Amino acid sequence: MRIPMKRRVIVTAAVVVLSLGGASARAQQPAPSLGDSPAALVERARAAYTQGRYHDALATARRAAEAAPRSVLAQLARGGMAEFMGEFDEAAQAYAQAQALAPSDNTTRYRMASFATRVGDYDRALRELDAILATQPKAAQLFFRWAPPFVQKPLLKRSPALEQFVELQIDILMEKGDLAGARRLAHRHAIVEPGRDYCAEANVKKSARGSPDEVFKAFRLAALGQPDSADCIWWYGQWLTDEGYMRLGRLMVEEGTRVTSAASNKESGQRFVRIRLGGARPVSKRAESLFMIATQRYLRDGDVEGAARLFDESVRLSPTFARPYSYKARLALDDGDREAAVQWLRRGVEADPESWRTWHNLGRLLLAAERWDEAGRALARAVELFPDDVGGRLALARALYAVGDWDGYRTHTEYALGFARNLSGKDGVKEPADFLAKFQRWGPGATLPPTPDPRVILGWNRD
Repeated sequence: MRIPMKRRVIVTAAVVVLSLGGASARAQQPAPSLGDSPAALVERARAAYTQGRYHDALATARRAAEAAPRSVLAQLARGGMAEFMGEFDEAAQAYAQAQALAPSDNTTRYRMASFATRVGDYDRALRELDAILATQPKAAQLFFRWAPPFVQKPLLKRSPALEQFVELQIDILMEKGDLAGARRLAHRHAIVEPGRDYCAEANVKKSARGSPDEVFKAFRLAALGQPDSADCIWWYGQWLTDEGYMRLGRLMVEEGTRVTSAASNKESGQRFVRIRLGGARPVSKRAESLFMIATQRYLRDGDVEGAARLFDESVRLSPTFARPYSYKARLALDDGDREAAVQWLRRGVEADPESWRTWHNLGRLLLAAERWDEAGRALARAVELFPDDVGGRLALARALYAVGDWDGYRTHTEYALGFARNLSGKDGVKEPADFLAKFQRWGPGATLPPTPDPRVILGWNRD
């Protein structure tokens, strides 16, 4: 599994650095030698963060806030690192203390807006941004709100901070579900322009295997700039789903499903929401954010204890959110406890009986344990939910082969190979194809068929 790296994550990280270290020019200078003063501690926290020592950064930011509880800079440092690490209660406390110390400070307002977005308090986030704008001269406010797009575009290019401000407003409106408002804002500030085929540009980047951040930006622009581009909006939702953005992914898939005119596409979109995005079991924003940070703490930092605690909190907030159960199973496997892993996945399918991926993961785990009948039942359910599950079909074929069901083995293998070849070529399924050819020529043998789990379709990976 790869750590999600998207524009919004990168923006958040950049703001954390600014909270820790002040202006960017200052961040390039060596930390002053000030002993253990609060200012020195904030500088050390910034340095630890930029070096990837996130636990040290949080611990040092805490020391700074303890040493100078009335320092806005120290409280913002603590809040920024606590938020980054998923310690949301601590972050809220630090930001609230900073705002009490400096109610009119725009940096603090911006941090509050960003944090409120992360935990799903969208109205609070918009109020904080409005308060920032209200501190500017009336003429500047009118210019920012109503200047024509051809004037706004160079203005935003000259001011990265202003562009980031606008982008956060758009993100908040999108996450809130006000897609029409987000589109109006994007057009007003020339983030998108009339007549440009953003959907075609996004497809080029996807086909060329551009960086995740480039693909994210391209599909986001298509969703904002081309309201009738059902396919691109749909792909954007699927991409977000892979990256862990359950809520915005759901909104985009539902929007693409609404816009499309094809009945088959509408049915496909409804199925995706049902078996991939929780169906009638929505995920809270706070639970989603904790889950994403937990995966980073686990995969990026190797922080098993911290990740487990955040996964548990995510489950507590949204008990029917299936993804954390799969990660808890993986943690158990890392600890050598396969049975505990099986039980976590069983809890996952109890929480969301239509979570295709959880059934898929459960089946493959049982397959690895050579519990053929149990594996076969779980994998049959996965394939029933998502017939184009190549890895699931190959795993089911192995389970059937192991119990002597040769016809079942052949049927599922042929389906998986045909689908994979039509979609992405035969490289990812060469070994199963070679095994099937030998089976058809010589009959069954003692060796079991291989079961790769190739990435075939955007939106059906990573968990």
